[in-house]
Amino acid sequence: MSGSEVYRYPQHYALGYRWNTEAECAFIETCLRLYGPEGGKRLLDIGCGSGRHLLALAARGYQMTGVDLQPEMIAHVEAEAKRAKLAVTARVDDLRALRVNGTFAAAYCFMDTFRFLLTNEEIATHLRTVAGLLAPGGLYLTDFWIPARWDQVGSEIHQWEQTEGSKTVRVFYLQHPESVDPIQQTFEDELVFEVQEDGQTTDTIRGGRTRTRLLLPQEFRALVEQSAAFELMATHGDFDVTTPLSPSSLSWRMVSILRKR
Repeated sequence: MSGSEVYRYPQHYALGYRWNTEAECAFIETCLRLYGPEGGKRLLDIGCGSGRHLLALAARGYQMTGVDLQPEMIAHVEAEAKRAKLAVTARVDDLRALRVNGTFAAAYCFMDTFRFLLTNEEIATHLRTVAGLLAPGGLYLTDFWIPARWDQVGSEIHQWEQTEGSKTVRVFYLQHPESVDPIQQTFEDELVFEVQEDGQTTDTIRGGRTRTRLLLPQEFRALVEQSAAFELMATHGDFDVTTPLSPSSLSWRMVSILRKR
């Protein structure tokens, strides 16, 4: 969440969110092979957080640039890259007004970050900006929450946990249904981290409410087409090119592959 208190704790975030990193990086590589420009190795991570994708892909030989709004996250990425002896570029930047320079084979924006774009105008501007950073035929991969059921709009709760050694980070994603604005299609959600050491809770960090946008599949397709910047190649219910988005999957996420026109 943009401005969320939990983002001030990148080490907790790095542990709590590491659960699907391998599959997500493999998905990026598969998309490059199937849809991307030949030999593309320069990638842009928009909303890189603690750098879990960025660092893993840099270790595989990709030239990585990451941007994030939170200075603590960027400092963490730089420290981890230095420790691992990886050459990466990381800087503080805002997806609503990207100032990054360069030309990339692909960009990606994962873990619901895209939903911080609250209006159609912000989305269109963002798409055109990202397209301007891509090589001909470059890809933009997005991943964001969609409601699995109409009666759960703004009311879903998800939780998971990750453990390393004696430390466990339990992550709660909460939506606040009373905050739903049906005209603007926005609502408030929140992250909560519960940190345990040797089975004992040592810290509980409430992220604070953040307003985000509800985007539905047909609406997203229309916004992509309206931007005239990308062609929507495919949508998936998970980070798996063999799993198309479908009602039967009841997926809580939509993963989209866009290719620059």
